[in-house]
Amino acid sequence: MKKNFNIPLIIFILIFASKNAFSQKQLVADTGKCLEFIGTFDGTVKDMEGTYTVKLIKDNKVIEQQTLSVYKQFRFVMRRNMLYAVKLEKPEYITKTVSISTKLPAKLEIENLYLFKLETNLISEELSVHFKDDDIDFPVALVNYGKKCDCFEFNKDYTTKLIKSMYTNLMFGN
Repeated sequence: MKKNFNIPLIIFILIFASKNAFSQKQLVADTGKCLEFIGTFDGTVKDMEGTYTVKLIKDNKVIEQQTLSVYKQFRFVMRRNMLYAVKLEKPEYITKTVSISTKLPAKLEIENLYLFKLETNLISEELSVHFKDDDIDFPVALVNYGKKCDCFEFNKDYTTKLIKSMYTNLMFGN
């Protein structure tokens, strides 16, 4: 009686192929929409009027841009597992950048978009001579997902240190 070696070989190929397909599926990152990012000015700059431009940047490329009245809020919807920057620009003011990571735990399923609201201001360009280049070039805030709150939040320590450095330089010089 002849032994059929094709059956074990076929079973091995099927198992290997299914494992390989499963591992390839795991490598594909979930990039569905996960975050609604809304921003507005807080009104502390009383003489600010006109329009401003806000840009959504990914991979060093502007992927969306809005030009709005200083009284209007901007809104971007961001995809999961990406790194973004939001840049606020207005002539005669220092450009402000916020860095956003939408990296989420792999097992986290999203029913509704997370919401992050930014309320900020801009600093007059005239004051830029009082700040270190790093203080005005680096993002003013780092936003990412926080497991404890199951929300997007900004890194308070980072922002506090940056603001403290800027305040110190403004009051006491470089």
